[in-house]
Amino acid sequence: MLDPEEKVAFDGLVTQMRTDDPHFTRRLDRLSRPRPRMRLMLAILLWTFAPISLAVGGWTGALMAFLAIAYGTWLYRKRHGTGAAPLPFRRTASW
Repeated sequence: MLDPEEKVAFDGLVTQMRTDDPHFTRRLDRLSRPRPRMRLMLAILLWTFAPISLAVGGWTGALMAFLAIAYGTWLYRKRHGTGAAPLPFRRTASW
């Protein structure tokens, strides 16, 4: 952990580098952003793996297929925003 004085000095350096070097700013911002294309490719890979594990793996393969489909769906939903895509069977009317 940094001391408060060191943290202030470090934040000042980062702020100065952000104003002086736009390339540094782009690289720094890119580190904090998620990679949506990677998530999509991983989701497709998991969905492809699911039928193979069902055919080969027996009950363990069925469990692995379920987990692969669930995690692939989570990755796909996370790629498209909030992570909670509307499902077709949800009720929209109020009680």
